[in-house]
Amino acid sequence: MHQIQSFKTTLLTVTLCAALGLSACGPKVETNGYVKHEDIKTLITPGKSTKDDVQKALGSPSSQSTFGNDSWYYITDKKESYAFLKYNTVEQDVVRIEFDESGRVTQVEDYDKSKSEDIQIVKRETATEGHTLGFFEQMLGNIGRFNAPGGGAGTVAGRPGPSGGGFPGR
Repeated sequence: MHQIQSFKTTLLTVTLCAALGLSACGPKVETNGYVKHEDIKTLITPGKSTKDDVQKALGSPSSQSTFGNDSWYYITDKKESYAFLKYNTVEQDVVRIEFDESGRVTQVEDYDKSKSEDIQIVKRETATEGHTLGFFEQMLGNIGRFNAPGGGAGTVAGRPGPSGGGFPGR
C-alpha cells in the first residue's frame, strides 16, 4: 500500500514538472508600434487621400520626416523570446506615406523584414581636446577645495574668489 502511494506521488510530481516545463516553452511575444488591422494600401488612395483621411484611417504616425519630402511612417515590430533568451524580430513592417505640398498622398510604400539591412555600428571614439584625468586625479582632485562658510560661490578656504569675497574681516 505504501509503495502504491509513493508511486502515485512520484508520478504526480513528474507530471506537474513536465507540464510546467512544457508551458514555459511558449514564446514571449512583444509587439511595438502601429498594429495593422487591414492592408494600408486599400485604405489610402494616392492622389485622392489627404493627411486628414490618413490620420482618420490609421491614427497618428509612428514617425514623420524632418527634411526632404513630407512623409509619415507607420512602423510595426513583433519580437519573440523563449525563456531567458534574447528577443528575435519575427515580423517587421514599415509603411511610408508621402504627401505633396497641398497635403495629398502621392505615394504609399511598404517595407517588410525581407527588405531590411543590418547596419554595422562604428565603435570608434572621437578624441576630446584637453586634459583627461586619471583615476587618482579624479579621486584626490578636490582635496583642499572647500567653500568658506557664508563666503559665496568661488571661495576657497580663506582666499577670496573672483568676486572678491572671502571670510568677513579679511
